[in-house]
Amino acid sequence: MRVLVVEDSAYQRLRIVEALRGVAGVSDVEAVGTGEEAIRRLLTHGFGLVTLDLGLPGMGGHAVLRWIMANRPLPVVVISSDREERNALAALEAGALDVLGKAGAQPESLARWRKRLADVVEGARSLSMESLLRRSAARASGLPASSSVPRPARLLPAEGEPAGLVVAASTGGPPALRELFLGLSPRIAVVAVAQHMPAPFTKSLAQRLSSGTPWDVREAVSGAEAIPGVVWIAPGGGHLEFVRHKSDRLVLNVAPHGPSMKWCPSADVLFDSAASVFGARLVGVVLTGMGDDGAEGSRAIAAVGGSVFCESRESAVICGMPDAAARAVPEALRFALLRLPAEIERRLDELSRPRV
Repeated sequence: MRVLVVEDSAYQRLRIVEALRGVAGVSDVEAVGTGEEAIRRLLTHGFGLVTLDLGLPGMGGHAVLRWIMANRPLPVVVISSDREERNALAALEAGALDVLGKAGAQPESLARWRKRLADVVEGARSLSMESLLRRSAARASGLPASSSVPRPARLLPAEGEPAGLVVAASTGGPPALRELFLGLSPRIAVVAVAQHMPAPFTKSLAQRLSSGTPWDVREAVSGAEAIPGVVWIAPGGGHLEFVRHKSDRLVLNVAPHGPSMKWCPSADVLFDSAASVFGARLVGVVLTGMGDDGAEGSRAIAAVGGSVFCESRESAVICGMPDAAARAVPEALRFALLRLPAEIERRLDELSRPRV
C-alpha cells in the first residue's frame, strides 16, 4: 500500500512518515505540506490511503477531503490536534475513515500513537469504501451539523425497571451512531456507548450526537447516576462501566486505561458490567469497527439471557467487530444499519411490557 501524508508541520510529518514506514504492508510513503500539493500528487499517482491534517495553509483539510471523496475515493485518516476536535468529527461525517490525535513527544505516548496508526492502516485493508461513501452521501443529504433536532415532548414509557442498551463501535462508528440514534425513539432505558476514540474527541462526539439526534447525549463521568433516557458516551482514555450501589442506585464509573487492555474505550468492559446489572433486560449492539472488541462482552450478555444485535456486512464500513461478535454469539441477529433501529426498538418494546 502506498500512503500519502498531508501535513504542514515538519515535526508531525516526520513522525507520521517514520511510523508508517514501520507498518507491515506499507510499500511507500510520500509527504506533502499543502492541500494543493496533495491533489497534484493524487491526480498523477496511485495511493491506497491518505493521512490528512485539517489545519492546512491555503486549501484546508476539509476541502481536500471533499475533493478526494468526489474525485479519488480513498480511505482518509484525519490526524488532528485537540483544538480541532469538532472539525475532526465533521470530517468523519464527510467520509473520513478515522481520527487520531497528533503525535506526542513523550516516548510512551508516541508508542501508543504509533500502534494506533498501525491498527488503522491494517483496518483500511478490509475497508468497504462503498459503505463509507454511502454513509457520507446520506449525511450530506440530511440535517446540517449545526441543526438542532427537536426533542419529543416525553420519552416512551417503560414498565418496571428500565432496560439497558449498550453499543460498541470503532472505525466508521461516529456516522453509524448518528444514524442509529436518529432512528431510535428516546425512551426510558439506560443507554451507553463505547466508541474507540481518543480524548477529547469523545466530548465533541457527544455534543454532535446530542444536537443531531433526538437524544440527550452526554460524555460519561465517574459517580454520575445512570439516568434513563440519556445516551452516555465512554470518554476517550478510559473504560465505562455500571456500578450498582447498596442503596440500589445505578452509577457510572470510568476506569483508567491500562496496558493490558487493547481497545479503549473497551466495549467488553462496558458490556460485561451491563450484563451483571441488567441481566436479561439488556440489549447489546455491535456496529462497524476493526478488531474483536465487544465479542467477549456479547458472550456475557447472551449468557444472562440478553439480546445481541450486530451490524451486517452489507452496511458495515469494516466488519471485524460485528463479525467477531456474531461468531461469539451464534444466535446474534444481524441487520443492515438502516434496519437496526426498528429491530432494537421492537426488542426494547418487548422488555417494557408487563410480565405476567
